[in-house]
Amino acid sequence: SINSFSKYFNMTGWRLGWMVVPEALVPAVERVAQNLFICASTISQHAALACFEPESIAEFERRRAEFKARRDYFIPELEKLGLRVPVMPDGAFYAWADCSEAARKLGVEGSWDFAYALMQRAHLAITPGRDFGTAETAHYVRFSTANSLPQLQEAVRRLRALLG
Repeated sequence: SINSFSKYFNMTGWRLGWMVVPEALVPAVERVAQNLFICASTISQHAALACFEPESIAEFERRRAEFKARRDYFIPELEKLGLRVPVMPDGAFYAWADCSEAARKLGVEGSWDFAYALMQRAHLAITPGRDFGTAETAHYVRFSTANSLPQLQEAVRRLRALLG
C-alpha cells in the first residue's frame, strides 16, 4: 500500500507519504528510497504528526463530507444534461464525463472543441480528455468539483442554459 498526505490531509506539494510492504521487501524498498531522497524536512514531519490529532481528523472528515456532498450534487446534474459519468468518483474531486451527446447538441466534435465551446459560450473552464491518456479521450472531459457548492450550482445553471 502506497499513500501520501497530499489529498486527505491537504498537504499537496509537501511530497510526504508512506508505504506498507511485506517485511521481506523492506530492505529492497529502503535501498531504492535512499537513492531517491535523504529525508523529509523536519517541518513536514511535524505537520504530518499533527494530522493525526483528533481536532485535525475532525476537520479532515468535515472537508471529506463537503467534497462528497459536492460530488453527490454535481454528478447527477451532469447525467441529466447528457454528460454521462461512467464511474462515480471515489477519492478525488474530478468527474470524467462522456461529452459526445452534449457536443452534438452544440454542433461541435470532440472533447477539445466541446471544452472550447463551454469556455466561449458559458464561461466555464473544463479540461478535454486528451490531457489524461489515449483511450477514447476525444469523447471525454474532466470537471472539477473542488469549488464551492454555490459555484457548482452556477456551473450547472450555465450548462443547462447552453445544453437545454
